[in-house]
Amino acid sequence: MPAALVTGTFNPPHMGHVKLIKAAIEKRDHVVIVVLAQPHDRLAAHDRARALLQDCVAEGVVESAMTIVHGYESTPYKPDNPDVAKSNARVIEAHLRHTPPVDLLVTSEINGEQFAQLLGLHCFSFDPERTQVPVSSTQIREGLAKNWHLLGPGSRELLSIRAVFIGAESTGTTTTTLAVQAELIKRGGNFTSTNWIREYGRDLTMRKAEQAEAMGLPEYEVPWTTNDFVEIAIVQQQLEDVAARTGGPVVCCDTDVFATIIWERRYLGGKASLPMPADSQNRIYFVTQPDGVPFVQDKIRNSEGLRETMTREFEDDLISTGRSWMALDGSVETRVAIALDAIDAAMAQAFDFHTH
Repeated sequence: MPAALVTGTFNPPHMGHVKLIKAAIEKRDHVVIVVLAQPHDRLAAHDRARALLQDCVAEGVVESAMTIVHGYESTPYKPDNPDVAKSNARVIEAHLRHTPPVDLLVTSEINGEQFAQLLGLHCFSFDPERTQVPVSSTQIREGLAKNWHLLGPGSRELLSIRAVFIGAESTGTTTTTLAVQAELIKRGGNFTSTNWIREYGRDLTMRKAEQAEAMGLPEYEVPWTTNDFVEIAIVQQQLEDVAARTGGPVVCCDTDVFATIIWERRYLGGKASLPMPADSQNRIYFVTQPDGVPFVQDKIRNSEGLRETMTREFEDDLISTGRSWMALDGSVETRVAIALDAIDAAMAQAFDFHTH
């Protein structure tokens, strides 16, 4: 049996799209999804396609029931212009030459029947009044944070702001991260699900201290290895991705993979074995400064004399890799206020689909 066709910009993907795709699979056993973006859009076509796939799988759609293709077109969005609609149809037909055959267009667009005729397909109109998910991509773009709950996990992971707090030992990094999370939660709405990501390296450090104690060795006698830092990087990224998929528009990260690389150099010396992760325009770094912050000893800290050196190392690596960052000085209240201003600015820019 031929497949059903679902096509659009999916800019961004949302739960209405997922319901549309599920409706298409109910009509046919397989659905072909054509994701088309404009060259200068905020979100790349392949990112939308990946997020849409993750959103559908999270809602129980079997991956093998979907064929997703993506590409770019310069056709303006003017559904009422027959010449433009014909041009758009030709672009879609070109993509369909590389997919399983289709015979049915499943759409929520008002002009769906006419567009299906241009493609030579039957048409099934699904929820054109948008009653099942009462929102469109246009409305979501106009208020992304307000409509965050209508995004699937893949789209949340793609779009969320990652506020990453890094710093030397005992410079208030965790305190500041938790305080920023608390202030975001107070905003209500979709910010009530703001997630905080703990520093997995501390978990592993405690485990090594317990191993040393069990073996009757001094506290720091169980050596660190490359495999330890690979484990930290993998788990830290997993924690962050899960938090982004399940939380609000901002993820508060108490370190990340970038910082793990610097800590690997600190403990093992020489060049880090871990590859430097790619940066993202949705990621902003905050470096907590040691000035005026008393060093508080706990069971695992051992580098009071290296706080200035480590701070400079973080800053130098942020600069050399072209990452966006800012320094946090002063009281916790001051640091939180400055960080929130920066996060709000990052959201205003990243969630603005009109300036890209």
